[in-house]
Amino acid sequence: RLALAAARSGGDERPRAAATGAGGWRIPGRLGPLLEKEGKYLLRHPVASVLALVVPAFAALVAWKVSPMIPAEAGEVVRALPLFGFAAYAHLATQPFWLNAFGWERGGARAWFLAPVAPSDVLLAKNVAAYLLSLALFAASAAAGVAAGGAPPAWALVGALALHAGIAPLFLGAGNVVSILNPRPVAHTLQRGGHLAPLSAFAGMGIFSAGAALFAVPVLVAIRLDEAWLLPAGWIALGVACLAAYRIALPRVGRLLAARREPLLEAACGDDL
Repeated sequence: RLALAAARSGGDERPRAAATGAGGWRIPGRLGPLLEKEGKYLLRHPVASVLALVVPAFAALVAWKVSPMIPAEAGEVVRALPLFGFAAYAHLATQPFWLNAFGWERGGARAWFLAPVAPSDVLLAKNVAAYLLSLALFAASAAAGVAAGGAPPAWALVGALALHAGIAPLFLGAGNVVSILNPRPVAHTLQRGGHLAPLSAFAGMGIFSAGAALFAVPVLVAIRLDEAWLLPAGWIALGVACLAAYRIALPRVGRLLAARREPLLEAACGDDL
């Protein structure tokens, strides 16, 4: 539209990058534009900025004050638990984005049903953006922990990454269902306790507890056998299983999104903040 207006005016000015698409992220594939939209939205949201400051600071405090209090006799696995805790906490901190994926957009949610994109691609783009935000928070937390308390063993870092990546499909896949069935409109601002509907928050507690219980099994086995390598191996195996379940469920959840179009838009585009 801007390029057409410039041409009709006879001016020599060239259209801005926003009008031509030259200023985009140039992400390849059919998900590229969707992921760029979601990524820019998350980066501009004040909640993401606050999390980027608070979560690494909290991790540094734990590494500085709490981790040294764990005795060496407790074993390597127990001493690495704070790092593993922040691998899971990074997902908990970003719950408002993967439990209420459409509520943040308000009226903009209509674009997903007007654009010629598959509902499953919309969900996948939202999930990837939320995961990358969580991964950035965890990476910053791990770096802050290393700076404040020293570097953990290599196996612990590998295990923490395996935990963070492995548990993500479980959280994001279940969060898609909650986002579709119980959206809540929220403002593009910081709101105390207003980012999730009470029912969604309760469902999030159940999802997080179920995921934590499932991924705690390798921890118990590793502590009992005193074999630290069982942790990353177990979490990688569980992660592969969760990813397979996510891929199987995604088309079905996409059909649920299409079927719930009117109720979702009515709720997400409403004024009940």
